[in-house]
Amino acid sequence: MMSNLEKAEIPYAIASVFSIQGSSSGKVGDKALFNEKGKRIIGYIGGGCIENRVGSAAKESLSDGNLKIVDIDLDSDLMKMGIPCGGYMSVIVEPQMVNPTLLVRGMGRVVEVLCQLASLLKFKVVVQAPKDEENRFADANQVITEPLEMEDIDFKVDYFILATHHRDDDKIAYEALKKGIPYVGVVASAKKTGIIMNYLLENGLNKADLNRLYSPTGLDLKAATAEEIALSIMCEIVMLRNNGSGHPMRAMIETKESKIKS
Repeated sequence: MMSNLEKAEIPYAIASVFSIQGSSSGKVGDKALFNEKGKRIIGYIGGGCIENRVGSAAKESLSDGNLKIVDIDLDSDLMKMGIPCGGYMSVIVEPQMVNPTLLVRGMGRVVEVLCQLASLLKFKVVVQAPKDEENRFADANQVITEPLEMEDIDFKVDYFILATHHRDDDKIAYEALKKGIPYVGVVASAKKTGIIMNYLLENGLNKADLNRLYSPTGLDLKAATAEEIALSIMCEIVMLRNNGSGHPMRAMIETKESKIKS
């Protein structure tokens, strides 16, 4: 079952009973798989109330990507509803996330380094580039050298980077946003970004659509080289993916210390 889910790129959570005090219909070592909605796919860890509690944790873990520990009081009023057991049960819930897909359209050294970094970070990397550039992207999972319209993309795209420096960048960004891609990044100057924004507004995109546009793409690292530009882009993507702040870790520690003192 797990291999089938992974082949189909469907995220799931593994729930495992690792501690029981008292009596329970579930046993230490029992496992069950849950989907993104918190519904059990297969396996058994206990009765309906236990399953509901663990299912909620599974749904949350697949949303934030974090492991969860669920401690269940089998003596509680909720557990007494039709379940003759007592004591405590602990369940660990481990999210099995699907690697996000990064689609990059463009060529050159920035795209090449983007592929290398994204591959190291376990992204599924798809590059659309000219035929004579194909060999530069050995780290990509797939290289598309034929013309590809946004409306013809038949796979899920989580992040899209446009690095063509083409006069049609505004139209491509528009199509990517209309398709609903969560992150549309454009390697562009401030002037080019203004042109793109004007085009998007003139063609009826709303604020929610524009909030998914990251142009110029990347964090402010004062990047000067292709390698630094690619790094700044991946830093931004990882920050957004993990709900990070982008602040220096030292500043985060100082903030916590100041709160403790106050």
